[in-house]
Amino acid sequence: MSRKVSIQTLADQLGLSKYAVSRALSGKTGVSESTRTRVLELARALGYRQNTPGSASHVTHTNQADAAEPPFALICMNQLNRGEPHYWQRVLSGIITGCNEQGWHHVIVSPSLDISGKEIPSEKAIAPHVDWSRCAGIIVMGSFPHTVLQRLVQTERPMILVDHQEPLLNCDTISHDNLEAGITAARYLISKQCKRIGLITDDGRAASFAQRKIGIELALNHFHMEASEDVRFQTWNVDYENGDWVNKLAAIMKDLPAGERPDAWIGANDDIALHWMQKLQQIGFSVPQDGLVIGIDNVYTAATSSPPLTTVHLCKEELGQRAVEALQRRIERPGTPKETVMLSTTLIPRESA
Repeated sequence: MSRKVSIQTLADQLGLSKYAVSRALSGKTGVSESTRTRVLELARALGYRQNTPGSASHVTHTNQADAAEPPFALICMNQLNRGEPHYWQRVLSGIITGCNEQGWHHVIVSPSLDISGKEIPSEKAIAPHVDWSRCAGIIVMGSFPHTVLQRLVQTERPMILVDHQEPLLNCDTISHDNLEAGITAARYLISKQCKRIGLITDDGRAASFAQRKIGIELALNHFHMEASEDVRFQTWNVDYENGDWVNKLAAIMKDLPAGERPDAWIGANDDIALHWMQKLQQIGFSVPQDGLVIGIDNVYTAATSSPPLTTVHLCKEELGQRAVEALQRRIERPGTPKETVMLSTTLIPRESA
Protein backbone atom coordinates (compact mmCIF):
# COMPACT_ATOMS: atom_id res chain seq x y z
CA MET A 1 0.00 0.00 0.00
CA SER A 2 1.43 3.38 -0.94
CA ARG A 3 1.67 6.23 1.49
CA LYS A 4 2.04 9.93 0.93
CA VAL A 5 4.17 12.52 2.61
CA SER A 6 3.58 16.24 2.49
CA ILE A 7 6.14 18.93 1.90
CA GLN A 8 5.61 19.96 5.52
CA THR A 9 6.70 16.50 6.66
CA LEU A 10 9.93 16.76 4.67
CA ALA A 11 10.46 20.30 5.93
CA ASP A 12 10.04 19.22 9.56
CA GLN A 13 12.48 16.34 9.12
CA LEU A 14 15.14 18.56 7.55
CA GLY A 15 14.56 21.67 9.65
CA LEU A 16 13.70 23.70 6.54
CA SER A 17 10.76 25.78 5.38
CA LYS A 18 8.08 24.40 3.06
CA TYR A 19 9.16 27.00 0.52
CA ALA A 20 12.76 25.73 0.49
CA VAL A 21 11.73 22.08 0.21
CA SER A 22 9.27 22.84 -2.60
CA ARG A 23 11.83 24.73 -4.65
CA ALA A 24 14.49 22.10 -4.05
CA LEU A 25 12.20 19.29 -5.21
CA SER A 26 11.06 21.18 -8.29
CA GLY A 27 14.58 22.20 -9.32
CA LYS A 28 13.90 25.90 -8.99
CA THR A 29 16.33 28.59 -7.86
CA GLY A 30 16.22 30.17 -4.44
CA VAL A 31 17.93 27.42 -2.44
CA SER A 32 21.61 26.58 -2.11
CA GLU A 33 23.04 23.50 -3.75
CA SER A 34 23.81 21.99 -0.34
CA THR A 35 20.15 22.42 0.70
CA ARG A 36 18.92 20.98 -2.58
CA THR A 37 21.22 17.98 -2.10
CA ARG A 38 19.90 17.37 1.42
CA VAL A 39 16.28 17.47 0.25
CA LEU A 40 16.86 15.17 -2.71
CA GLU A 41 18.95 12.73 -0.67
CA LEU A 42 16.19 12.45 1.94
CA ALA A 43 13.58 11.95 -0.78
CA ARG A 44 15.65 9.14 -2.28
CA ALA A 45 16.36 7.62 1.14
CA LEU A 46 12.65 7.52 1.89
CA GLY A 47 12.04 5.80 -1.42
CA TYR A 48 9.54 8.46 -2.48
CA ARG A 49 8.62 9.56 -5.96
CA GLN A 50 6.73 12.60 -7.16
CA ASN A 51 3.18 11.92 -8.38
CA THR A 52 3.69 13.88 -11.59
CA PRO A 53 6.79 15.25 -13.29
CA GLY A 54 7.68 18.63 -11.85
CA SER A 55 5.13 18.37 -9.04
CA ALA A 56 6.39 18.77 -5.47
CA SER A 57 3.05 18.67 -3.65
CA HIS A 58 3.31 15.00 -2.64
CA VAL A 59 5.69 12.12 -3.20
CA THR A 60 4.70 8.48 -3.17
CA HIS A 61 6.52 5.43 -1.82
CA THR A 62 6.39 2.19 -3.82
CA ASN A 63 7.87 -1.26 -3.38
CA GLN A 64 9.39 -1.06 -6.86
CA ALA A 65 11.33 2.02 -5.81
CA ASP A 66 12.56 0.20 -2.72
CA ALA A 67 14.10 -2.53 -4.82
CA ALA A 68 15.90 -0.09 -7.07
CA GLU A 69 17.17 2.32 -4.44
CA PRO A 70 20.62 1.80 -2.84
CA PRO A 71 21.09 1.79 0.94
CA PHE A 72 21.82 4.94 2.88
CA ALA A 73 23.93 5.94 5.86
CA LEU A 74 22.08 7.77 8.61
CA ILE A 75 24.26 10.69 9.77
CA CYS A 76 23.42 11.99 13.23
CA MET A 77 24.64 15.56 13.66
CA ASN A 78 24.06 17.81 16.65
CA GLN A 79 21.88 20.75 15.60
CA LEU A 80 24.41 23.16 17.17
CA ASN A 81 27.13 21.92 14.80
CA ARG A 82 25.15 22.20 11.57
CA GLY A 83 26.23 25.77 10.91
CA GLU A 84 29.86 25.35 12.02
CA PRO A 85 31.95 25.67 8.83
CA HIS A 86 35.51 25.18 10.08
CA TYR A 87 35.33 21.69 11.56
CA TRP A 88 32.06 19.77 11.43
CA GLN A 89 30.98 20.84 7.95
CA ARG A 90 34.34 19.64 6.64
CA VAL A 91 33.97 16.32 8.46
CA LEU A 92 30.46 16.04 7.00
CA SER A 93 31.85 16.72 3.54
CA GLY A 94 34.22 13.79 3.98
CA ILE A 95 31.38 11.53 5.10
CA ILE A 96 29.27 12.46 2.08
CA THR A 97 32.24 11.83 -0.23
CA GLY A 98 32.76 8.44 1.39
CA CYS A 99 29.09 7.56 0.97
CA ASN A 100 29.23 8.49 -2.70
CA GLU A 101 32.28 6.27 -3.18
CA GLN A 102 30.39 3.35 -1.60
CA GLY A 103 27.35 4.00 -3.79
CA TRP A 104 25.25 4.92 -0.76
CA HIS A 105 22.84 7.75 -0.23
CA HIS A 106 22.93 9.66 3.04
CA VAL A 107 20.36 11.17 5.37
CA ILE A 108 21.29 13.83 7.94
CA VAL A 109 19.21 14.00 11.11
CA SER A 110 19.53 15.84 14.42
CA PRO A 111 18.01 13.57 17.08
CA SER A 112 16.48 15.32 20.06
CA LEU A 113 18.90 15.47 22.98
CA ASP A 114 15.99 14.50 25.21
CA ILE A 115 14.42 11.50 23.51
CA SER A 116 11.54 10.49 25.74
CA GLY A 117 8.66 8.08 25.41
CA LYS A 118 10.34 4.70 25.63
CA GLU A 119 7.17 3.07 24.36
CA ILE A 120 7.99 4.57 20.95
CA PRO A 121 10.35 2.35 18.88
CA SER A 122 13.83 3.82 18.64
CA GLU A 123 13.61 4.11 14.86
CA LYS A 124 10.50 6.27 15.13
CA ALA A 125 11.94 8.36 17.96
CA ILE A 126 15.12 9.13 16.03
CA ALA A 127 13.96 9.52 12.43
CA PRO A 128 10.25 8.72 11.99
CA HIS A 129 10.10 9.37 8.24
CA VAL A 130 13.09 7.25 7.21
CA ASP A 131 12.71 3.86 5.55
CA TRP A 132 14.84 1.99 8.07
CA SER A 133 14.85 -1.20 6.00
CA ARG A 134 17.38 0.49 3.72
CA CYS A 135 19.58 1.96 6.45
CA ALA A 136 23.09 0.48 6.08
CA GLY A 137 24.28 1.93 9.36
CA ILE A 138 24.65 5.02 11.52
CA ILE A 139 27.46 7.56 11.75
CA VAL A 140 27.32 9.78 14.85
CA MET A 141 29.17 13.09 14.55
CA GLY A 142 30.47 14.45 17.86
CA SER A 143 29.03 14.08 21.32
CA PHE A 144 25.47 13.12 22.22
CA PRO A 145 24.03 12.20 25.63
CA HIS A 146 24.41 8.54 26.54
CA THR A 147 20.62 8.11 26.47
CA VAL A 148 20.52 9.19 22.82
CA LEU A 149 23.38 6.87 21.89
CA GLN A 150 21.59 4.00 23.62
CA ARG A 151 18.47 4.62 21.53
CA LEU A 152 20.63 4.59 18.40
CA VAL A 153 22.15 1.26 19.44
CA GLN A 154 18.65 -0.14 19.93
CA THR A 155 18.01 0.23 16.20
CA GLU A 156 20.47 -2.71 15.81
CA ARG A 157 22.26 -0.98 12.95
CA PRO A 158 26.08 -0.85 12.81
CA MET A 159 27.18 2.44 14.40
CA ILE A 160 30.37 4.49 14.16
CA LEU A 161 31.22 7.32 16.55
CA VAL A 162 33.17 10.23 15.06
CA ASP A 163 35.36 12.34 17.38
CA HIS A 164 33.56 11.01 20.45
CA GLN A 165 34.30 8.02 22.66
CA GLU A 166 31.76 6.07 24.68
CA PRO A 167 33.41 3.10 26.44
CA LEU A 168 30.09 1.65 27.60
CA LEU A 169 28.92 1.09 24.02
CA ASN A 170 30.25 -1.59 21.69
CA CYS A 171 30.88 0.84 18.83
CA ASP A 172 33.85 1.60 16.62
CA THR A 173 35.32 5.08 17.06
CA ILE A 174 37.15 7.28 14.56
CA SER A 175 38.95 10.27 16.07
CA HIS A 176 41.90 12.55 15.69
CA ASP A 177 44.83 11.85 17.97
CA ASN A 178 44.10 14.85 20.17
CA LEU A 179 46.66 13.69 22.71
CA GLU A 180 49.33 13.82 20.03
CA ALA A 181 48.09 17.28 18.94
CA GLY A 182 48.61 18.65 22.46
CA ILE A 183 52.03 17.03 22.76
CA THR A 184 53.07 18.44 19.37
CA ALA A 185 52.02 22.00 20.24
CA ALA A 186 53.80 21.95 23.61
CA ARG A 187 56.99 20.35 22.34
CA TYR A 188 57.19 22.91 19.56
CA LEU A 189 56.95 25.80 22.04
CA ILE A 190 59.56 24.16 24.29
CA SER A 191 61.88 23.95 21.27
CA LYS A 192 61.35 27.71 20.87
CA GLN A 193 62.70 28.20 24.43
CA CYS A 194 59.34 29.32 25.81
CA LYS A 195 59.22 29.31 29.63
CA ARG A 196 55.67 30.45 30.44
CA ILE A 197 53.02 28.65 28.42
CA GLY A 198 49.34 29.47 28.72
CA LEU A 199 46.54 27.24 27.42
CA ILE A 200 43.19 28.86 26.62
CA THR A 201 40.44 26.24 26.74
CA ASP A 202 36.89 25.58 27.88
CA ASP A 203 36.95 22.76 30.42
CA GLY A 204 34.16 20.30 29.90
CA ARG A 205 33.07 21.60 26.50
CA ALA A 206 34.46 18.73 24.48
CA ALA A 207 36.45 15.57 25.07
CA SER A 208 38.90 16.71 22.41
CA PHE A 209 39.74 19.84 24.43
CA ALA A 210 40.42 17.71 27.51
CA GLN A 211 42.60 15.31 25.54
CA ARG A 212 44.64 18.16 24.06
CA LYS A 213 45.23 19.56 27.54
CA ILE A 214 46.43 16.18 28.78
CA GLY A 215 48.77 16.00 25.80
CA ILE A 216 50.29 19.37 26.68
CA GLU A 217 50.77 18.28 30.29
CA LEU A 218 52.40 15.04 29.14
CA ALA A 219 54.82 16.96 26.95
CA LEU A 220 55.79 19.21 29.85
CA ASN A 221 56.05 16.46 32.46
CA HIS A 222 57.46 13.51 30.54
CA PHE A 223 59.26 14.84 27.46
CA HIS A 224 62.29 17.11 27.29
CA MET A 225 62.61 16.95 31.07
CA GLU A 226 65.77 19.03 31.22
CA ALA A 227 64.36 21.73 28.99
CA SER A 228 60.90 21.77 30.51
CA GLU A 229 61.60 21.42 34.22
CA ASP A 230 61.62 25.20 34.61
CA VAL A 231 58.70 25.78 32.20
CA ARG A 232 55.57 27.11 33.87
CA PHE A 233 52.21 26.06 32.53
CA GLN A 234 48.88 27.67 33.29
CA THR A 235 45.37 26.93 32.04
CA TRP A 236 43.04 29.82 31.34
CA ASN A 237 39.50 28.45 31.37
CA VAL A 238 37.04 30.58 29.38
CA ASP A 239 33.39 30.41 28.34
CA TYR A 240 34.07 29.68 24.70
CA GLU A 241 30.47 30.14 23.55
CA ASN A 242 30.43 33.63 25.08
CA GLY A 243 32.39 35.93 22.78
CA ASP A 244 33.20 38.28 25.67
CA TRP A 245 35.81 35.85 27.00
CA VAL A 246 38.53 37.66 25.04
CA ASN A 247 37.85 40.96 26.85
CA LYS A 248 37.78 39.29 30.26
CA LEU A 249 41.05 37.49 29.62
CA ALA A 250 42.63 40.66 28.23
CA ALA A 251 41.77 42.49 31.46
CA ILE A 252 43.49 39.76 33.49
CA MET A 253 46.46 39.85 31.13
CA LYS A 254 46.95 43.60 31.59
CA ASP A 255 47.05 43.25 35.37
CA LEU A 256 49.75 40.58 35.33
CA PRO A 257 53.35 41.67 35.98
CA ALA A 258 55.48 41.38 32.86
CA GLY A 259 57.44 38.48 34.34
CA GLU A 260 54.27 36.46 34.92
CA ARG A 261 52.65 36.91 31.53
CA PRO A 262 52.83 33.87 29.24
CA ASP A 263 55.43 34.16 26.52
CA ALA A 264 53.46 31.61 24.49
CA TRP A 265 49.78 30.80 24.11
CA ILE A 266 48.07 27.64 22.92
CA GLY A 267 44.45 27.84 21.79
CA ALA A 268 42.49 24.63 22.37
CA ASN A 269 41.40 25.18 18.77
CA ASP A 270 42.28 27.62 16.02
CA ASP A 271 39.21 29.76 16.59
CA ILE A 272 40.31 30.48 20.16
CA ALA A 273 43.89 31.12 19.06
CA LEU A 274 42.85 33.49 16.26
CA HIS A 275 40.53 35.53 18.46
CA TRP A 276 43.15 35.79 21.18
CA MET A 277 45.93 36.77 18.77
CA GLN A 278 43.73 39.54 17.39
CA LYS A 279 42.94 40.75 20.91
CA LEU A 280 46.60 40.77 21.92
CA GLN A 281 47.37 43.02 18.97
CA GLN A 282 44.46 45.32 19.84
CA ILE A 283 45.78 45.88 23.37
CA GLY A 284 49.30 46.59 22.21
CA PHE A 285 51.10 43.25 22.19
CA SER A 286 52.97 42.15 19.12
CA VAL A 287 52.82 38.58 17.83
CA PRO A 288 55.26 36.84 17.79
CA GLN A 289 57.66 39.43 19.26
CA ASP A 290 55.87 39.75 22.63
CA GLY A 291 54.47 36.24 22.66
CA LEU A 292 53.96 33.24 20.43
CA VAL A 293 50.50 31.92 19.54
CA ILE A 294 49.66 28.45 18.27
CA GLY A 295 46.33 26.73 17.57
CA ILE A 296 45.02 23.25 16.83
CA ASP A 297 42.79 22.43 13.81
CA ASN A 298 44.26 24.18 10.75
CA VAL A 299 41.11 25.98 9.68
CA TYR A 300 41.18 27.88 6.38
CA THR A 301 41.50 31.30 8.04
CA ALA A 302 44.61 30.23 9.97
CA ALA A 303 46.71 30.62 6.81
CA THR A 304 45.33 34.09 6.01
CA SER A 305 45.43 35.70 9.47
CA SER A 306 47.93 38.41 10.31
CA PRO A 307 50.36 36.97 11.10
CA PRO A 308 49.51 33.53 9.73
CA LEU A 309 48.76 31.17 12.60
CA THR A 310 51.04 28.28 13.50
CA THR A 311 48.78 25.29 14.04
CA VAL A 312 48.51 21.53 14.35
CA HIS A 313 46.72 20.10 11.32
CA LEU A 314 43.75 17.77 11.80
CA CYS A 315 42.51 15.81 8.78
CA LYS A 316 38.84 16.73 8.91
CA GLU A 317 37.62 15.49 5.51
CA GLU A 318 39.69 12.33 5.92
CA LEU A 319 38.08 11.78 9.32
CA GLY A 320 34.67 11.66 7.66
CA GLN A 321 35.81 9.38 4.86
CA ARG A 322 37.48 7.03 7.34
CA ALA A 323 34.21 6.80 9.28
CA VAL A 324 32.42 5.50 6.17
CA GLU A 325 35.20 2.97 5.62
CA ALA A 326 34.81 1.82 9.22
CA LEU A 327 31.07 1.44 8.74
CA GLN A 328 31.61 -0.65 5.62
CA ARG A 329 34.08 -2.86 7.50
CA ARG A 330 31.65 -3.29 10.39
CA ILE A 331 28.90 -4.34 7.97
CA GLU A 332 31.19 -6.91 6.35
CA ARG A 333 32.71 -8.18 9.62
CA PRO A 334 30.04 -7.71 12.28
CA GLY A 335 31.56 -10.04 14.89
CA THR A 336 35.07 -8.56 15.07
CA PRO A 337 36.24 -6.65 18.18
CA LYS A 338 35.44 -2.96 18.24
CA GLU A 339 38.14 -0.60 17.04
CA THR A 340 39.34 2.86 17.97
CA VAL A 341 41.15 4.52 15.06
CA MET A 342 43.21 7.65 15.66
CA LEU A 343 44.27 9.85 12.75
CA SER A 344 47.69 11.38 13.27
CA THR A 345 48.35 15.13 13.34
CA THR A 346 50.94 17.36 11.68
CA LEU A 347 52.57 20.60 12.82
CA ILE A 348 52.29 23.54 10.39
CA PRO A 349 54.76 26.27 11.44
CA ARG A 350 53.83 29.80 10.40
CA GLU A 351 54.76 33.32 11.47
CA SER A 352 52.75 33.48 14.74
CA ALA A 353 55.12 31.10 16.53
